[in-house]
Amino acid sequence: MILFFYLVFYGFLTALFTLTMWVMLQTVDPYIPKYQDRLSVPGMMIRPKTDTLDVTFNVSNTESWDHYVKMLNDFLEPYNDSIQAATNDACRPGRYNEQPDNGVLNYPKRACQFNRTVLGACSGLNDSTHYGYADGRPCILIKMNRVINFFAGANQTMNVTCAAKKEEDVQKLGEMVNYTQPIVAVKFLTLEANMDHNVECKVNAVNIATTDERDKFAGRVAFKIRVNRD
Repeated sequence: MILFFYLVFYGFLTALFTLTMWVMLQTVDPYIPKYQDRLSVPGMMIRPKTDTLDVTFNVSNTESWDHYVKMLNDFLEPYNDSIQAATNDACRPGRYNEQPDNGVLNYPKRACQFNRTVLGACSGLNDSTHYGYADGRPCILIKMNRVINFFAGANQTMNVTCAAKKEEDVQKLGEMVNYTQPIVAVKFLTLEANMDHNVECKVNAVNIATTDERDKFAGRVAFKIRVNRD
C-alpha cells in the first residue's frame, strides 16, 4: 500500500514538473533571449586570444608562435569562401541585413558573407610566413561582439583604428596595415624587436562610446605585443 502511494505521489510530481517546463518553454523564443542584460556598447576582442591579451613570441623559435597560428586557423576556418557561399548570403555593402518576420517566423536567418580571402596577407591562405609570425610581421585579428538589435554605426561609416597606448611607444610601434570588417586584421610591419608594445584598437562610430574608463573593453581592446629576435 505504501509502495503504491509513493508511486502515485512521485508520478504526480513528475507530471507536474513536466507540465510546468512545457508551459515555460512556450513563452521562450528559441532564437532570442527573453531577458537581456542589454549592453549599451559592444565589446571587442582579439585573436589570437590569450588570458592576459599578451602576444609574445620569438621569430626563430617556431614553438613560441605555432599555437598562435593554430588559434588563427581555427578561428578563420568558418570564413573559408566555400563555407560562406554555402551558408550565408551575399549582402549589399553599406546596408544592414535586416530580416523581419512580418507575422511569419523567418528562421533560420542568414548572416552576410564574409570571405576569408578579403583579409589579404592576414588570411593565412597560401602563406609561408604563417600570418607573419615567421618573419616578425604578425597579424592580429580584431572582432566586435554582437549585441542583439544594436545597429553599429547608426547608418554612418565606421572603422577601426589602432595606435600605441602610450605616447613613448608611438615611434617604436612602426607601420601597420588595416584590412576590412566585420573582422578587422591588423598587420604590424615594422615592430621594434625585443620590446613590449602596448596597443589599443577602437571602433570609430557615432553610436559607440569608447571613453568609459569603467569598461576597458567597451568599443575598444588593449593588448601587448612583443617580437623577440635572437
